[in-house]
Amino acid sequence: MSNTVVMFGAAWCAPCKKTLPVLERACDALGLDLEYVDVEFGDSRANDVTTVPTVRVYDDFDEVVREHRGGMSRAQALAFLRGLST
Repeated sequence: MSNTVVMFGAAWCAPCKKTLPVLERACDALGLDLEYVDVEFGDSRANDVTTVPTVRVYDDFDEVVREHRGGMSRAQALAFLRGLST
């Protein structure tokens, strides 16, 4: 089973701008796929996102298996992603 990491953010969001590159590096280091979704452009997965940034991990069945709301440091990102399969 594989996982996809999705970060929901917005162009105007300062914590999103800081978190995205941290998350990109962490996902690259762990061999995980990362998608970025701007909540202002209508991806259906963003319908119930109430905080940006929100990072979710989806399984093969598009079920959320992990979620983090708010910015992340490198250590937080690695801890959040630890143990996920590609």
